[in-house]
Amino acid sequence: MPKVMILDNQLSDVFELEDILKAAGYEVCSLTGPYGILSKFDFEKPDILLFNPDMPNVDTDTVLSTLMTASTMSKMIVVLLCSGDEEAIEQYCKQMNLHGYYMKESGYDQIVDYLKLFYQ
Repeated sequence: MPKVMILDNQLSDVFELEDILKAAGYEVCSLTGPYGILSKFDFEKPDILLFNPDMPNVDTDTVLSTLMTASTMSKMIVVLLCSGDEEAIEQYCKQMNLHGYYMKESGYDQIVDYLKLFYQ
């Protein structure tokens, strides 16, 4: 199973996602703040990144650009965990060449099925 890294400062979301993904057989690691992002990635080497772009004290564009251009992360699937204007989020994903987004408002019951779409 792929390894998933959750990068989100909302602890309740992180705990819920960890439970759901581990129950589905994923290996899961998480980071709840922006400090040490790159070293954590170098150590964990996740296959999938679930990333909340609205975390405080994070320059989302810089973090995503750095991760997307790193040779060791070239095959990593990046999915934003979002709330808000879905049309704007979709445009941002296209602009940043990201794989997709998942709306937090819909709950996480379908996240496993959503992630499976990237491995078919």
